[in-house]
Amino acid sequence: MIKERIRELRRLMMQWGWDAAVFVGSDPHNSEYTPLRWYQRMFISGFTGSAGTVVITKDKAGLWTDSRYWIQAERELEGSGIELHRTVSVEDTGWLEWIAGNIGPGGKVGVDGLCMSKGQAAELQRMLDPKGSLVVSKPDYLDALWPDRPDMPEEPVRIHEVRYAGKSRDEKLGMLRSLLEEQGCSYMLVSCLDQIAWLLNIRSNDVLYCPFVISFAIVGPYRVTLFAGESKFSDSVREELSQSGVDLLAYDGIGDYILSMKPEGKILIDPSTLNFEIGHAVDRTFGQAGQVFAQSPIELMKAVKNKTEIEGFRRAYIQDGIVQTRFFRWLEEAVSSGQKITEADASDKLHLLRVEMPDFLDESFETISAYGPNSAMPHYSTVRGRDAILEPRGLYLNDSGAHYSYGTTDITRTVPLGPLTDLEREDYTLCMKAMIVLAIAIFPTGTPGCRLDAVARRPLWQTKRNFGHGTGHGVGNLLSVHEGPQSIRQNLKDQPFVPGMITSVEPGIYREGYHGVRHENMTLCIPAGENQFGSWLAFETLTRTYLDTGPLIPEMLDKEEREWLNSFNETVFREISPFLSKADAGWLEKKTRPI
Repeated sequence: MIKERIRELRRLMMQWGWDAAVFVGSDPHNSEYTPLRWYQRMFISGFTGSAGTVVITKDKAGLWTDSRYWIQAERELEGSGIELHRTVSVEDTGWLEWIAGNIGPGGKVGVDGLCMSKGQAAELQRMLDPKGSLVVSKPDYLDALWPDRPDMPEEPVRIHEVRYAGKSRDEKLGMLRSLLEEQGCSYMLVSCLDQIAWLLNIRSNDVLYCPFVISFAIVGPYRVTLFAGESKFSDSVREELSQSGVDLLAYDGIGDYILSMKPEGKILIDPSTLNFEIGHAVDRTFGQAGQVFAQSPIELMKAVKNKTEIEGFRRAYIQDGIVQTRFFRWLEEAVSSGQKITEADASDKLHLLRVEMPDFLDESFETISAYGPNSAMPHYSTVRGRDAILEPRGLYLNDSGAHYSYGTTDITRTVPLGPLTDLEREDYTLCMKAMIVLAIAIFPTGTPGCRLDAVARRPLWQTKRNFGHGTGHGVGNLLSVHEGPQSIRQNLKDQPFVPGMITSVEPGIYREGYHGVRHENMTLCIPAGENQFGSWLAFETLTRTYLDTGPLIPEMLDKEEREWLNSFNETVFREISPFLSKADAGWLEKKTRPI
C-alpha cells in the first residue's frame, strides 16, 4: 500500500514539475501531536513515530528520525522502499543537506505550506538557493491521494476556570500586551495551540491527548480575533470570551483577514510556529519592515507556573501516586501468580484505575507499556495482538500520564517482574544515580538545560553508556505533556531555568534486543539561596510514585544518593498511604523501606 501511494505521488510530482516532496509531519500550527487529518507523514510512509521528516524524490525516498524511533522505524518501513536515515537528535536537519545534494539546478521542492513552518521553509530555500531551485507550496495536495482523509475536528470548547489557571484571561492578555509593547509591536499572530489555550483559558478535545482548540489568534492593542470552528462555541462561552475582547471568526478565514488588515504598528511572529502559507499573507500586509521575528513570549509566560498551578500539579501527582501504587501491586501479584498478562492488558488496567479517580479527564499521552526487548524502544507503541506477554522475570517499563482538572502528569517507572540479570541490575542502578544527581543538584541562576544534561549523564558516561533522547522537558498545565522553552538535553539552547518551571528528569539506558530502563520524576525549579557567589537554584521533586529499590546494587550508590532515595520513598508512603486500602498500604510500606 505504501509503495502504491508513493508511486501515485511521483506521478503527481511529474505533473506539477516537482523534483521532491517533503513531509515534516506537522499541522498548520507546527504541533507535535496533530489531529488525524494531518497524519500526512504516516499516510505516505507508514511510520507512526511523532518526530521525523520524509522526503520523496523521483527515484529515492527517505525518513530522517532520531534514536528514539530507530528500532520502530526499521520495522515500520520494511518493504516500503523508504530508507531510514538515523539522526542524532530531533533538531538534526540532515534531510536539508540531503535534498540539496540530490536536486539538480533549477529544481522544485514541493511542500504543503500549511504544514511547514515559515522558518523551516526559509531554511530549505536557503539550502536550494545556490542551485537556483525553489520551494513550492501547495496546500492539502495529499487530498488527491487520500479520498477518506479525516475531517477537521469539531469538539466543543470549554472554559478553563481561573481556580485552576491561577490567572484570568484579562491578566494574561495584559501581560502579553506589555511584552509586545516592549518589543515595539502592536499585534501578535499566535499559531501554537497550547499557547492559545493557555492565553485565553480555553480547552477542547480537538487533538488526541492534548486539550486544545484548533485555532489561530491575532492579538491586537484592544481586541483579540480568534479563528476557530464557530459551531464549537456555546452561547455562554462566546459571551465570556466577548467580555474579554475576544471576537470569533471562521478558522479558514485567517488568510483573508490578514490581507484585509490596515495595521497601525508592527506584528510579532514566531517563524518556528507560523506556517509557510499564512506567512505569505503576513508578508503582503506588513512587509518585512513591519514584522518582528522572535520566539513567542507566551512560551516563557506559561512555562513559569503560578502558585495555583503548582498546587494543582501537587494534587495531580498525589492522585497518580495512588493510581500507580494500586497498579504496580496488581501487576506484581498477577504476573507472579501465573496470570497471562500482556503489555496491552497492563495499559488497559492502568487506564481503568485512572478513570476511577476524581477530576481525571484523559491520558496526557499514549501509555508506553513495554516488556523486555520492547522496552529498548524509548517511544514504543503497544498494539494489542502484537504485544508481548509479561513473564515473571526481567524488567517492565511503564511511561504514562494523565490530565486532571488542575494539572498534568508524566511518570516513568521500570519495575522487576522476577529475577534479573546482573546487567539489568547495573543499568537500573546507573539510571537511578543519573536521576538522583539532578534531584539533589544545586546550580547557579542562569544555568541552561544543556549544562544540567551533562551533569545527569555523568554516571552513565563514566561507564561508557548513553541514551539518545533528552533528559528532561517541560510539562504544561492541562496542556501538552511536552512544553518549552526549557529543556534538559545536549542541544545548545540558551534558555535558563527559572523558579516555577516544571520539568521532567528521565535518563535511560536501552539495549536493543534485551531491555530498556528509564526512571522519570517531575521537578519544580525553586530558589536555593544567595551568597557572595550569586543566587542559586535547585529542583523539588513533585512525583509521588515509589521508586523500586529491589533491583538496585546498593554498593553503587553513595551516601547522599541513598539518603535522597530513602527520603523520597518515605515521603511517598507518608503522603499516599492515607488514601490506600490496608492491603495496598501494607504493600507500599514494604516497597518504600529504606535501603
